[in-house]
Amino acid sequence: MEYPEPKVPAHPVLSWGTFGRGVSARAPSVLDVGDRLDVMSGRMALAHALQHMDAGSGTKVLVPAYHCTALVEPIVWRSATPVFYRTHADLTADLEDLARKVDASTRALIVIHYFGFPQDLGAVRAFCDRHDLLLIEDCAHAFFGECQGRPLGSVGDYAIASWWKFFPMLEGGCLTSGRFPVGRIPLRGSGFPFEARSMVNALERAGHLGRLRPLSWLLAALFKLKDGILAWRKRRQRPDPEQRSLVPTGSPAFDAHWIDRRPSRFSRFVARAAGHTRIVRRRRENYLRLQQALRDQPGCSLVFDGLPPGVVPYVFPLLVDEPERVFPLLKRRGVPIIRFGEHLWPGVDGTTCSVAADYSRRLFQFPCHQELQESELAWILDEVQSGLTQPAVEQPA
Repeated sequence: MEYPEPKVPAHPVLSWGTFGRGVSARAPSVLDVGDRLDVMSGRMALAHALQHMDAGSGTKVLVPAYHCTALVEPIVWRSATPVFYRTHADLTADLEDLARKVDASTRALIVIHYFGFPQDLGAVRAFCDRHDLLLIEDCAHAFFGECQGRPLGSVGDYAIASWWKFFPMLEGGCLTSGRFPVGRIPLRGSGFPFEARSMVNALERAGHLGRLRPLSWLLAALFKLKDGILAWRKRRQRPDPEQRSLVPTGSPAFDAHWIDRRPSRFSRFVARAAGHTRIVRRRRENYLRLQQALRDQPGCSLVFDGLPPGVVPYVFPLLVDEPERVFPLLKRRGVPIIRFGEHLWPGVDGTTCSVAADYSRRLFQFPCHQELQESELAWILDEVQSGLTQPAVEQPA
């Protein structure tokens, strides 16, 4: 089903506040973990980790049954076998089920810090040590944050992260390791056109969403001219089979074309120079506001109870009682929501993990990022509360 564009940004967008006061202040993050390789996306980071550990045909990788398919694509690309394990209702790994899935060909275990909330890393690390497994921390939802006084990503043998989920950019991610010299893996740039598009597209998105005023009117005029030039060139040029999308993170399938590419200079600059402490503070504030408003709301329940110190949320997850009624209603209203894990890997169902099958339908995620304006957050809350209690309106055929 086709839905209208969201009325507010689902992910961070450039604003004057992005590089405001406190730019030099740093918050604990995966950037503090050992060696680092900056890549195009989180899935490319995972591909490098699997390649570095020589996981391939004949080896198995343990993957949570509740997942995004982008997590499985690099494993299949390496010709390794994903083996799906159960999670509990609080999204912690089911260690008993993991123990049943391990055999002599199992090479690694991936744990996801869902929505920014850390796994029980002590128990997971001990499990991996007992079974001689490499531990990969999936920090795509947890760029910032700590667990037991250590940055997320520092307990595993490898950690992967996605920049664009936390910063106003359209590509970028990293592989980190406190054990292996992953920063020595050779990469190359993508050329000037890619570098320019990375910055231009981020500016265009900001202008379209009303940020960077009073420059937004000028940006709108420039980008309208740009679109006209591109349309003219497209009519005159033959298709280039090597032309690729700017945003590998949004591709529907794993595209190995991007595996040996560095992110743009613009994205690397934003990840380094944006106000980290502002990101942490505002995400926690927005999350707590959503939590307070929805804690006792009929028709839904919270995934996590509270917001512990050191947790920096990616989004606000909410379990909805009537997902098939509420989801299309909110989408038609332009509310920026998705169902994480809505499309699980083929073969993963309720017999594999009842929590994954249930949450893939009922768990909605709403933005709580640092660039949400006060009016936008209030509008999201109003729409969600209304959608949970009002019946769906039949659409004309």
